[in-house]
Amino acid sequence: MSWQRPIPHHSLDPWTTRVTIHGLPSDEVRSALQKHIRRGRAEQAVLCAIELARTDDAHDELLWSRLAAIAAEDVGMGAPDAPVVVGALRDGSARAEPGTVDRLLFASQAAGYLARCPKDPVHSELLQVAMLRDLVPEIPDEARCVHTRAGQEAGRTMYDWFLTGTAVDPEVADRETSYRDQLLELYRELDPPRPA
Repeated sequence: MSWQRPIPHHSLDPWTTRVTIHGLPSDEVRSALQKHIRRGRAEQAVLCAIELARTDDAHDELLWSRLAAIAAEDVGMGAPDAPVVVGALRDGSARAEPGTVDRLLFASQAAGYLARCPKDPVHSELLQVAMLRDLVPEIPDEARCVHTRAGQEAGRTMYDWFLTGTAVDPEVADRETSYRDQLLELYRELDPPRPA
């Protein structure tokens, strides 16, 4: 298998030639931010966030872009609402005056929050496997429903779709199903399955 590392050469990364407010290599602070968050080192994560945010507007944008990616990539299913929390904190930061402590509070809160979140990166790991193996999704039979050309050409109906295409798993135990039962009957009357 021929493989090329999916990371651009450092000469193509503009952050390798930049430094932060204290003269640290920008690409290393960016990397340290993510590693500290991954390992739950909240204090160091906050210090990295402040370092980037204080440097200039471009570094501040780099910080928020990286925090958003970390929320999805590393925290993942450990705290599925993390991207929303980070987005809200970013909005708060944008409303605060540039160069103020208020603005830095949002950055430090986001970095500390992500460091303290439980981590479950299963979907980012699946993404990497899928890309490295060039995996292709399967199309199950229930996807060829009334909403697709193949389903319409096969004579699939709204009843067929509702019976098989709306099934959910995992389903909440003891959920209310009276409306589902009514819909099954309505679709059976309005758009019944074709005779076998």
